[in-house]
Amino acid sequence: MSSIVIVLVLLAAFGPILWLLPSRSDRRLAAMRTRARAHGIHVEITLLPDLEADATARVTAGGKRLDPKVQCAAYRLGLRRQARAAPQWRLLRNRAAADGPIDGWQWDSPRVDDAAYWQEVIAVVRQLPADALACAADARETSCWWRERAAQDDAESSVDRLAALLDKLAEIQMLAHDRATAETAGDEG
Repeated sequence: MSSIVIVLVLLAAFGPILWLLPSRSDRRLAAMRTRARAHGIHVEITLLPDLEADATARVTAGGKRLDPKVQCAAYRLGLRRQARAAPQWRLLRNRAAADGPIDGWQWDSPRVDDAAYWQEVIAVVRQLPADALACAADARETSCWWRERAAQDDAESSVDRLAALLDKLAEIQMLAHDRATAETAGDEG
C-alpha cells in the first residue's frame, strides 16, 4: 500500500514537468525553423484561406457564411536588394484551379504576363513541397507558406530544399528587375 502512495506522490510531483516537455513533433518543427534561420529565412505562423475546405466548413447550419482558414508557416527569404521593377505576385494552391499560371495554382494578386519570367518561376513552383499552400515574390522577399509536414528524418533536408527554391526565386526576381531597369534605361537613352 505504501508503494502505491509513493508512486502516486512521485507522479503528482513530476507529472507537470513531463507535461511541459516538447513532443517529437515540437522538436521536429523547432529543428526545421532553426535550420531555416541558418539560411536567413524568417519563419512566421500565419493563416491562409482554406480553398479546399468542404461545404460544412464554408456555411453554418443556420446558413451563415464562414471564411475557413488553415494555419501554416510562412518561410520568407529577403532579397539582397530591392527589386521594384520585378513582377510582384502571389499564388495559392487550389487543386481545382485551371486559370492560374500553373495547373493547381490560382492567382491571389493581379496577373503577371511575362512569358519568359513565368517559364523560370513555374520550374521552381513545381518543385515546392507537396504541402505548400502559397508562394509569392515581391520587391523585398520571396515566400512560401506550407504546413511543414516533413518526416522526422527528412525535416532539415526539406528546409534545405525549400531554402534553395526560395533563393532561386530571389535570383529570378533580381534578374527580372535588372532586365526591366536596363530596358527602361535603354528607352530613355
